[in-house]
Amino acid sequence: MNTQVNLQEVENARQEWLQSRRLGIGGSDVAAILGLSKYKSPYQLWLDKTNRADLNDSESEPAYWGNQLEDIVAKEYAKRNGVKIQRVNATIKNPEHDWMIANIDRAIINPEISGNVRIKDGKLTTDRILECKTANQYLAKLWGDEQSEQVPDYYLTQVQWYMGITGASLCGLGVLIGGQKFRSYQIAFDAELFAMLQEECSRFWFENVQADVPPAPTTFDDVLHRWSHHNADQALTADDDLAEIIAEYKDLNKTIKDADKELDALKLKICSRMEDAEMIIQEEKRLATFKYQERNMLDSKALKAAHPDIYEQFIKTSSTRVLRVA
Repeated sequence: MNTQVNLQEVENARQEWLQSRRLGIGGSDVAAILGLSKYKSPYQLWLDKTNRADLNDSESEPAYWGNQLEDIVAKEYAKRNGVKIQRVNATIKNPEHDWMIANIDRAIINPEISGNVRIKDGKLTTDRILECKTANQYLAKLWGDEQSEQVPDYYLTQVQWYMGITGASLCGLGVLIGGQKFRSYQIAFDAELFAMLQEECSRFWFENVQADVPPAPTTFDDVLHRWSHHNADQALTADDDLAEIIAEYKDLNKTIKDADKELDALKLKICSRMEDAEMIIQEEKRLATFKYQERNMLDSKALKAAHPDIYEQFIKTSSTRVLRVA
């Protein structure tokens, strides 16, 4: 029973946090607004902020483990850097612009200011904050030297946003890469960069969210969501610019098809040379493999013929718009 209650409390807290994010622009939103996010476009963020997105979307695996490991990363940063840290369990808002919000991972205590970090007049009683991250080992190249400011742009904008709101002049950042490599970074507040972030985020908040005007699509998924159906009675007359774009699309598509043919020819040469060998090596380095594998597939035609009633029970119709260039 206690486990069930705890799980429900966690889920309730998560839903409250998700709802609070719709009240303003937080640090993780900044990268999306600037087009730097790997996970969300400006249009998708707009859907979220205007209550058009589903709050019940399940948490991704990387996000789940990032949350689970946050405390471990925080403690390791504190140990390696010889500092004391503290949770700040509150959403911090800019006193003059309440749409500017920050939910920091930890505060770093500066005993020369206060032995206990509090929020006073909209600012923290410390000059240092801490962000805790986990990263895929294949993204290690995006992280610079230890104790530098060389972190991915989508995290740099986040911590600058947090420092601008909290009044901190320094952000420590601890990251666990690939589950086994820990690095620490120190990022100083950049007032000029923060002013630029504030300008861009203000434009998005007031001209898009508050005005309820969607930003321009930046991905094809954005287009499919915004205009999911066609109007059979409507045709767009192409101007010179659009006609040129279509011609460029056709040329590039032909190039891709030609490249596919060349790849198939090279694949034929490689596999013909391999015959029944499993791999190709050179100087003890593996260059290629050609392995036998099996996979199970549902024979939908056979199922429909043998058991049409069962087939109808489980059939699922999907729909989308398809671009075809003549």
